[in-house]
Amino acid sequence: MASENGHVSLSAVDFLGLIKQRKVVRLDLSTVGYTGVIYVRDLTAAEQAHVSSGSGKGGKARFYSDKSYEMDLAALSEAAGPRFLEKAMVTDADDGALLERAFAAAGDSPYITMSEAELVQMADVWVREFGNRDRMQKALTATPNAITNLVVKTVRELSGMIEEGDRVEEKKENS
Repeated sequence: MASENGHVSLSAVDFLGLIKQRKVVRLDLSTVGYTGVIYVRDLTAAEQAHVSSGSGKGGKARFYSDKSYEMDLAALSEAAGPRFLEKAMVTDADDGALLERAFAAAGDSPYITMSEAELVQMADVWVREFGNRDRMQKALTATPNAITNLVVKTVRELSGMIEEGDRVEEKKENS
């Protein structure tokens, strides 16, 4: 129930219900020169840590009390793209039909919110296709860079991984 100022106070149980929800964005690959539409979802804090951490002891991120962090960018750039694809790309049990209906109902909204139970991780399908997770991860490294960059940028924005300073730097680079 909304208060006078329009805010809705969540109970402890309501807040836990957010754990079962995911924001999903539809990406049109024609914007990067490919045909098709894919869907990506926001990442949890644990998934964010997984995609951001490099493999091996040299790839760990260090977080400081001033909220800054440092990480080995070589390890990040090498493995982060496929990890973002693995964790963020989703579909539904009907090959995207449920997602398309949800986006049609949402109108001009840049994203939809869906129950995690309705989403199918594409990585689960890919593991079955390739026979194991290692083969799947190796195959994802061959994804065209333009697609990987689009997914990473979108998921970082959707998941709140971009700080205000990052947005300013991106604008400067693009202008």
